[in-house]
Amino acid sequence: MTALTGQAVPQAASAPERRGGRRAFRSTVVGPVALGVLAVLAVVALVAPVLGSGPAVTVRAADAVLGPSAEHWLGTDRLGRDVLVRTLVATRTSLLLGLGAAAVAALGGVILGGAVAAAGPRTRSAGLRVLDAVLAFPAILVAILATLVLPQATGSAAVAVGVAGAPGVARIVVTLAMTVLVRDHVAAARGFGVGRIRVFVRHVVPNMADSLAVSLSVVAGMSLVVVSSLSFLGAGVQPPAYDWGGMLSQGVRDLYVTPLVALAPAVMIALAGLAFGLLGEALARVANPSLWTTGDAGRDRRARAASGAEGAADEAPDDISEGPALLDVRGLTVTVDGSPGSAAIVSGVDLRVGRGEILGLVGESGSGKSMTMLAVARLLPYPVGSSADTLTLDGRDLRSDRPRELRRLLGTGLALVFQNPAACLNPALKLGVQLTEAPRAHRGADRARARELALAGLRDVRIPEPERRLRQYPHELSGGQRQRATIAMALVTAPGLLLADEPTTALDNTLRRGMLDLLRDVNTADGTAIVLVSHDLSVVGGLCHRIAVMYAGRIVEEGPTAEVMATPKHPYTRALLDSSLTMTTDLGRPVPAIDGQPPRPGEGPPGCAFAPRCALAEDRCARTRPVLREVPGGRKVACWVDEGSLA
Repeated sequence: MTALTGQAVPQAASAPERRGGRRAFRSTVVGPVALGVLAVLAVVALVAPVLGSGPAVTVRAADAVLGPSAEHWLGTDRLGRDVLVRTLVATRTSLLLGLGAAAVAALGGVILGGAVAAAGPRTRSAGLRVLDAVLAFPAILVAILATLVLPQATGSAAVAVGVAGAPGVARIVVTLAMTVLVRDHVAAARGFGVGRIRVFVRHVVPNMADSLAVSLSVVAGMSLVVVSSLSFLGAGVQPPAYDWGGMLSQGVRDLYVTPLVALAPAVMIALAGLAFGLLGEALARVANPSLWTTGDAGRDRRARAASGAEGAADEAPDDISEGPALLDVRGLTVTVDGSPGSAAIVSGVDLRVGRGEILGLVGESGSGKSMTMLAVARLLPYPVGSSADTLTLDGRDLRSDRPRELRRLLGTGLALVFQNPAACLNPALKLGVQLTEAPRAHRGADRARARELALAGLRDVRIPEPERRLRQYPHELSGGQRQRATIAMALVTAPGLLLADEPTTALDNTLRRGMLDLLRDVNTADGTAIVLVSHDLSVVGGLCHRIAVMYAGRIVEEGPTAEVMATPKHPYTRALLDSSLTMTTDLGRPVPAIDGQPPRPGEGPPGCAFAPRCALAEDRCARTRPVLREVPGGRKVACWVDEGSLA
């Protein structure tokens, strides 16, 4: 791994991005129409009060309740005032009150909803119950009650409606945020030690921006309607001031004489509300870059496909540091709800990873490999919990209850590479933002230095045109490039330990070989310790110094790679090796398969969990669980059948 140095590259102009956003806005058809309607209303709101404020309030008893005429296009009200002029003049007050109410609701709702969503599980649950209880009361009733508390002023109606709408916005924010918080890229950000508030602002909000834009536009339209409703009921704007709602209240009295007196403000309310809603749909498309950058990605796909993994694999080094363990895990247990009596997903796992060592953690899907890695990184999803007798990284306890210290420790000493790069990269942020976040947060790098490190990291993982890639979104990269980008993002802070959870599963053979070569280079050049999680022994056989075989949440065999591959002692390890395809596999014979499935947590036999699938199982295998014991040669095996080798 080369040193992460180099000159800063100036940020490219964002003109193509702006053009793409404008194209996305225009492509919705309704977006320009809605924007045009709102622009006309804005002009009316600015001009009408200046030109028509006099005729709008001048009382002419002789002209009361007249129908449409050349002088009064929409007729007059019962005081002889021109309905059209009053409707146009009321545009300013109505729009300002509606937008003000929407701003109060949006600001209060986003802050409240964000606080609830970013809180811990118990606080979040309590906050949701409170929001649900508040939402049981109709918003119009809450707004009326708020107007009784607030002083009598024109702006009080906007504040009252905003306060009434804030809980609804907060509930929407929590619902949207919860769908994002469970994604891998949020876990990856937490794994880099990013704080809870920053995770919410940088990684959650952008990914719900499109849905939130639609919701807030609807809130703007509804706020205008509710403000008008308050005025209609006499609890909003008070005379001599007036808005569309007040005009509508007065117009319904003469509805059967001059219906246009009520119809004119009603049409304006409906038109403005509809325009706000349609504008939100267009803005939602602009807020989702994957919708308007796909064309650029498609034009570059052939060029990206030409870039593959390079280099050849070398023999894994034999010498491992015998110093203190970099990662020391003893008695690690993972349970469904975190309580001691619940079903264990992982039970009594011991792992020791030395400095500069590569450990392969192997087993079928459902063996507990990924849960073990998430437990080490303190990233288990709620309500899953863990406990351990010892859990240290570089001598420091990972069980610390101090979130800030734990984030810094994990952000600098440990890095993760998740199985699905498309899920662990934030789709709403450009690659440059994601690669520079950890260096700026934990290495004190400024923007230019963080960019240098990001560019060097992309070059190290052999991604072509790194300057251009930093300006792209994850979906604009190929699958292999996304996988390499996650490696670069994990290594940009120079961690001492890398946890790689099946990083080659989705890659073809060429890219898989290049990825393994890259991990070997990182280990050799920088001394980075690696835990490589895989379900395929052939993948880790040429890379790892030691192998730990996991089944049903327990380690069943552990030892030097060459010895485990040559003389497996546990029947499960033998079965994994027999079912692996290599270049020397005889194509004329069927590939052996392991019958059955691993047991579900808490449903296995009281003895060896592999006994129901093992052809060598004895009676005591089903009754008593074998303990992981040391055997000559630095190996460990948990099997009654191989008891002779345990003496």
